[in-house]
Amino acid sequence: MSEFGDDGNQGLTADDLALIAAVVVVIGDIIALLAVLAARNEKASEDASDSQGSGRRSRSRRKKRKSS
Repeated sequence: MSEFGDDGNQGLTADDLALIAAVVVVIGDIIALLAVLAARNEKASEDASDSQGSGRRSRSRRKKRKSS
């Protein structure tokens, strides 16, 4: 008897595979949502830290142009 054969309807059916695929998609969507939220929080914290000390940093990083 094969695992996926029609011998007594043993194995995974199309409905079983569809359900497993749906669960995998939902898990992937949840992980993607968590990644977006983490990136959003990271960007917000970077923006907050840049706005507090941006004047000092930007002045020290600027290079003077050479005049010809």
